[in-house]
Amino acid sequence: MVNTSPRLRDSLDYEDPEETDPRLFFGFGTLSINSAEYEDYEPDDDHRPIAGRPFPSATRRRGKQRRQGQALNDAPLFEYRTAADGDVFRVVTLLAGTGDAPIQCRLDLEDSRKPRQSYRCLSYCWGATTDRNVAILLNGFRFAVTENLHNALQCIRKANSEVRIWVDQICINQSDYDERAHQVSIMKHIFSKAKVVVWLGEEDDRSRKLCEYARKTGRGDYAPRDSPKTVLNRILSPRQLQDAVQRLLQRQWFTRVWVIPEVALASYTEVAIGNDLISWDNLVRLIKDTQLPQNGGFDKQTALLGNPRQRIAILSQMAASQREGLLHTDITQLLILAKSSDATDHRDKVYAFFGLTLLSLRPDYRQLPDYKRSIERLYVEIAKDYVNSILYIDYYSKWHSLSEQHRTQQLMSMLYSAGRLHQHFDLPSWVPDWTFAWYQAPFWCTTDANLANFSGKDDWSAGIRSQYRAGGEKLGTFELVGDAGRHWLRVSALIIDRVVEVSETTPASTPGFEGYGASSPAGSAVTLDSPTFSYGRGSFRTKSGLLGMATKGVQAGDVLAVIVGADVPVVLRAMDHLNWDRDRDVYTLLCESFVQSHDVMGGEMLSTDIWRAEDIDIT
Repeated sequence: MVNTSPRLRDSLDYEDPEETDPRLFFGFGTLSINSAEYEDYEPDDDHRPIAGRPFPSATRRRGKQRRQGQALNDAPLFEYRTAADGDVFRVVTLLAGTGDAPIQCRLDLEDSRKPRQSYRCLSYCWGATTDRNVAILLNGFRFAVTENLHNALQCIRKANSEVRIWVDQICINQSDYDERAHQVSIMKHIFSKAKVVVWLGEEDDRSRKLCEYARKTGRGDYAPRDSPKTVLNRILSPRQLQDAVQRLLQRQWFTRVWVIPEVALASYTEVAIGNDLISWDNLVRLIKDTQLPQNGGFDKQTALLGNPRQRIAILSQMAASQREGLLHTDITQLLILAKSSDATDHRDKVYAFFGLTLLSLRPDYRQLPDYKRSIERLYVEIAKDYVNSILYIDYYSKWHSLSEQHRTQQLMSMLYSAGRLHQHFDLPSWVPDWTFAWYQAPFWCTTDANLANFSGKDDWSAGIRSQYRAGGEKLGTFELVGDAGRHWLRVSALIIDRVVEVSETTPASTPGFEGYGASSPAGSAVTLDSPTFSYGRGSFRTKSGLLGMATKGVQAGDVLAVIVGADVPVVLRAMDHLNWDRDRDVYTLLCESFVQSHDVMGGEMLSTDIWRAEDIDIT
């Protein structure tokens, strides 16, 4: 087995290696690269089907399929015999085929720095189950794949030519942790040099019409006497369009974590639904222009962070950054996407973004993804890296000209994403648990899609900042302290009150209190009886008579605090057993909160009593 792993270079520039990897020479191991000029997989137009459907005689077709099926059943199981490391990765070459004929392909080796032939990357989800219950022929051997991937390969292959495409399920030895880690580390090279095909799944009646609608809108392809509205309404009425878009956004692809870097890094992206194909830009335009119906109660499609429309907006902004050669520095976006995504391995909630962020280029950050590391340790280490990079690494904040406001907002977003009441794992309360999905409408930001503008600069999160300024505009103390592997977060905070009564329900708002912020969109103002914001929360009353909302689990005796620089208050729990020999009080962070007080939420209380703010440690 070849196992050469030179130190990874950080630049995406093509550099001639001092030595050529022997696996890229013809005749080595399983290498099989066709030297003939490759006919690129490039549909002439959006409406062209992906797979051709010739019509040979029924007898010949059935006979050929029987022989191929028998060969598939009799084939021995495939085993990986060559390691993919260094600059090497594998590419699947789909052999020509049609219909239900068994899928036949071969596995070739390619150079991630300087590919010898063009290829595509498939962005898909493994399916409702990760069971590999369908088989294909790979290098003449039987190879098990999931049913969803099998369906995708059937549609992507061509009738009369080969298709070269990267597929994680086949191209990475998933049982080899070291190879998985290495392939993740070079993912940015693999995807940045490829065009990506997003497979959303099988088509249905609405998806076919939706693709036609998107193509018409994108091209402006209308008859001279027809108005655009008339032409589009013939395809889908406004209500049918809303329903079709909602169904599309509910497909499983929109929930997976790995699709984020796959689209963000791609040079060009196409979206496939069955045999229909549209461009990514047409899909984004369609979602942007379609107003979804508003529900009276709690609506996950609009109320939760990382909802499908917001994910599309973040993905598009991240892709713009990559096209301009700018690595990512907006931790708020990564938190929103990771916590709203599904992953088979919880470590991928962090590792999926490895090639996108500036962390991977830090001189002192040379560690590869480690799938043997505990999830708790990984989450603590990555949170420390994010905090220290934002606070102390000058080139990190200068990379996208991050303002002091942006840096403060990103630091606070980590606290709002954490809290003991929002953790599955045993973590410090200031560390976000990426496995704990969003389930409440946030107080600290909005969940707007923000689809208006996609620039390379990381200013997207500024557009979702809440209207509250409880902690003022300037950051106070914010630093990591501690030793022996245990770190506390030291912050400046004003303890404003103590909880004396809690309830599982929320009371009606006090007469005269109508949310906060005159510029807020209709229906977005927070009130105690708001069905959107009260979902998953209970109410509390403080010693001084303040009413508020917080995550269920807050208890009498917990304290209400405003961290200097934060937008909304937080609920803390005193750790009295740790305070007896310390200079500073120690607390556990529970959750963010809302208080029905303009003085608190607007920052007037903090500005008046700033002299009472003190440094505390959050453990």
